[in-house]
Amino acid sequence: MPLVLGRSPAGALIRLEDPFVTLPSQDQFPAFVPGVALSSSTFDRRLRTAYFHQYNASLQHALSPDLLLEVAYVGTRGHNLFRNVRINQARLASLQQPIVNAVTGQVITTNTPANATLRAPYQGADITGFQQFQYTAESAYNSLQTSLTRRLSEGLQLLASYTYAKSLDNASGQGGFDTTTILGNQFDPSANRGVSDFDLTHRFVLSYLWDLPRPAFGSGPRAGRLLLSGWQVAGIITAMSGQPFDIVDTGAGSFYFGPNSGLSRPNWSPGATRDTATSNVPPGYFFNPFAFVRPVVQNGQPIPSSNGTARAGAPGTDIGNVGRNPLRGPRQTNVDFSVIKRFPVGEAKSVEFRAEFFNLFNHVNFDNPVSNLNAAGVEQNTGQIINPGDFGRITSTSNNPRLIQFALKLNF
Repeated sequence: MPLVLGRSPAGALIRLEDPFVTLPSQDQFPAFVPGVALSSSTFDRRLRTAYFHQYNASLQHALSPDLLLEVAYVGTRGHNLFRNVRINQARLASLQQPIVNAVTGQVITTNTPANATLRAPYQGADITGFQQFQYTAESAYNSLQTSLTRRLSEGLQLLASYTYAKSLDNASGQGGFDTTTILGNQFDPSANRGVSDFDLTHRFVLSYLWDLPRPAFGSGPRAGRLLLSGWQVAGIITAMSGQPFDIVDTGAGSFYFGPNSGLSRPNWSPGATRDTATSNVPPGYFFNPFAFVRPVVQNGQPIPSSNGTARAGAPGTDIGNVGRNPLRGPRQTNVDFSVIKRFPVGEAKSVEFRAEFFNLFNHVNFDNPVSNLNAAGVEQNTGQIINPGDFGRITSTSNNPRLIQFALKLNF
């Protein structure tokens, strides 16, 4: 007797020797499999080629024969960039603008989390998993970049650079290709516009190499010259602003994406602003978690994101009014240092000993805090936070502790 594993969503038996759902024949493609929601990523048929405008102006001035100062303005604009959109976001219904389900013909005038799939534009497709790559992302980057360069002179060379910049976009991704989930209203590209995920307002880097001069008393015996000459120190110092982070709520957006599948942003608490979130912070937290509230809408109340044109037919959650990446994480600093000693062997050879210290001062750089409101205890009817839990806490670090390594090298 064949071993039965269970039943498919359509009710057919699933057997061990053939555990896959029966698909339509190729001459019937495309066709939906009953009981299996279509979940995939597609490409917009009207795709356009992404392009960038880059512009800069710089000024260089020699402060001395060995010291160069450069000040530059650098900017970039990106157009027609990719972003991943959940195109099956449910529409909101009302008595004045009812939604007619294309499959059943049902006329829908109410909005509940339970009927979100019936209000979705593509029936038979998953309301969150059916996504499309579009060319609706844009970016803008503007920066003031300064550098001070000293070429090797009198045993010292260095490069110091400072950048003051701001990057804005409505989807962040490497190479202009963003595959991450867009939060909030999927059909409004400007709703997700904010500082880029990788934006750094301030960044300073100093790298140097110094040939230590031999002390006067080291010019005597051969042993003294051998021990007190040929020393170098080098290092890299990095300091920068914290990266922005989003405040998300997996319990928000149920009117648009159904119960237990919404992923949007919360609301600001009444009267709260970005300044509120960074002031009066409870001990042990990085930001004030009580500045945020789940966007709960009770039965019969207007849904705020509809501008008052649609009402809730049952308790649910809206997509929230907190913008993208409203807060920044902790500042980051790091010091790497190395000591180098060269022992000459003849005229063309030397033995080099190196001691390298990564994160020399064992400084702890903290990672961004937990920013999902679902980590907090929330009152069901009002959406207010009862117990913040880990929401707003920093629970990890972003760098390694001090690392020391030694190396011995023969140069010839």
